[in-house]
Amino acid sequence: MLARLLAVLALLAVTAGSIVLAPRVRECAGFATLDALPSGLAGWADGDGIPDEALPIDAAGVAAMRRAYRSGPRVAWVSVALYTRQDDPERRASINRIYPERDVSRVERVRLPGPARASAVSVSRRDRRVIVAYWYQIGERTYASEARFRLALITEILLARRGDSLLARVAVPVGPDGIGPALDAAAQLSAALVGSLAGRPHC
Repeated sequence: MLARLLAVLALLAVTAGSIVLAPRVRECAGFATLDALPSGLAGWADGDGIPDEALPIDAAGVAAMRRAYRSGPRVAWVSVALYTRQDDPERRASINRIYPERDVSRVERVRLPGPARASAVSVSRRDRRVIVAYWYQIGERTYASEARFRLALITEILLARRGDSLLARVAVPVGPDGIGPALDAAAQLSAALVGSLAGRPHC
């Protein structure tokens, strides 16, 4: 019995020592992953302006790139934000700010067509309805599921001692032609953005 107790105490001591002596979680020195978003994406051309009400800015992000795209009469907005040192609980929580929460009358989960690698919601506020597709990225790995992302992030923090990740969002307003074309556009732009981010250097 005494030997078992000593073994447990030794294991606890080793675990505590490894936590104390572990190197500090590295912080991304700069926005190496995104020097700029592409001027064209999946056949969509560069547009003007992004309303903060569609893709709210999160002050906790270290850096962010935002761009508007147009295809005929349709518009879409893209945002990619970098978060670092997510071993800090306050920074970890901030990455949940995906869509606006003020003046919102309804938020529904929706499914993007095709083999989408993103989650999506329909956000209704005042006289506008917007589809927001989003995913998380660590290095070149993307996560549509927040649970899988959190597990991967914890693993990175504990083993690789790095806590940086990206939050990518694509917002497409629902037009008079209904939700279908907006879902198609969100899926198309999301797939193209995943490919664009995968080819860039990472922290």
